[in-house]
Amino acid sequence: MNHATPPSDGNGTSGPPNSKALWSVALSTIAGKIDRHSFDTWFGPVSIAGCDATALRLQVPNEYFRTWLMDAYGDLLRQTVAEVFGTGCELVIAAPGLNPSVASPAAMLPVVQAAALEKGSPGYNWLIERLWLAEAVGFLGSPPKHFKSWLAMEMAVSVASGAPCLGAFPVPTPGPVLLYAAEDTAPAVRQRLESLALHHRVELERLPLWVITADSLRLDQPDDRERLEATVAQYQPRLLILDPLIRLHQQDENASGPMAALLGFFRSLQRKAAVAIALIHHTRKMSTPSGAGYSLRGSSDFYAWTDVFLHLQRRHGRLTLTAEHRSAPPFGPVALDLVHSDDGHPHLALLAGDATTTPDPAGNSPPPGGLSTRILQILAESSEPRSVSDLRACLRVRNQRLVDSLRQLVAQGKIHRIDHGFAVL
Repeated sequence: MNHATPPSDGNGTSGPPNSKALWSVALSTIAGKIDRHSFDTWFGPVSIAGCDATALRLQVPNEYFRTWLMDAYGDLLRQTVAEVFGTGCELVIAAPGLNPSVASPAAMLPVVQAAALEKGSPGYNWLIERLWLAEAVGFLGSPPKHFKSWLAMEMAVSVASGAPCLGAFPVPTPGPVLLYAAEDTAPAVRQRLESLALHHRVELERLPLWVITADSLRLDQPDDRERLEATVAQYQPRLLILDPLIRLHQQDENASGPMAALLGFFRSLQRKAAVAIALIHHTRKMSTPSGAGYSLRGSSDFYAWTDVFLHLQRRHGRLTLTAEHRSAPPFGPVALDLVHSDDGHPHLALLAGDATTTPDPAGNSPPPGGLSTRILQILAESSEPRSVSDLRACLRVRNQRLVDSLRQLVAQGKIHRIDHGFAVL
């Protein structure tokens, strides 16, 4: 049967071909020639944009995807289109923002009308609620021996399985995870991931959790950057974890030029692949007066670049976790520790009690019931808005802790700012 023959309109003339039906035939032909995973990865996102007697027009998510699709399966796709649509049918593949009939990608920058930009979901688009935003780049930082890798693997298992991270932070949209652990042996990585999977009551074998096993990965080198891009394109993770940053390059981390180039690569990869990227990195042992983010070892560009910063540190003998976000309220501190449950599976766990009751460095006693509870109580009992200075005088806590708690309460819709003060809703 010649699928390229256009159907008759009943008057002896040929009308446009049934493009959707023919494209379904083409997809069925391709599916019979490659494995299911590759078919879903590369042809699932492809849609038909139009067809006439001379051309079949397809649309793909982005130019990065189009390049890899044609490199991997271009010959198969062209051959199948010729068989199904006819040898005279030209194959045209476009990505959003690019018009191949006007100019090639090398000739102009991709542009799209503002109203046509992709819409985000209402509220905050979380990968892990309160901890990591979807498609965000950032650091998980701490001094040595503060369980950074344990937290990174906990995030990996949670995103891959949909189980709440640390048992408390939901994962709205689970998906594949790609992990590179440069400082751990394969058995050690397997043991930790398996322990966390058993703790969350999921089977490690069933998780879309992939581990890069390369002996080295130097992302200041073009060849290794291309290899990582190809791997991300193949597995399409929602989260890419690289542990630690120091093993990913051979440059001076205090030199802004080489570090800016490396961070630029990560940002480009995040945008092309729509993936969240978590870099594990050391912080200085001594905190800095400028804020936790500036304690990241190396260039000051690290903190300026990051969308998310998770910080593990010891506060008065307890391990605490805080989260800073470029476009969402900060969170924490919350206290956690590495525990061994009765079933023998070590895992990070939140400690009982409100971590905001950590003693104040100035020696002030924390208010009972937690800082957020006390703020709500004071505002509810007040007949007029209370300023930050008023609240601080009542609560006797550090200004930064108070401001962080106020921001969280505003984000939760429990209080609002009015007349240079705060009041309950």
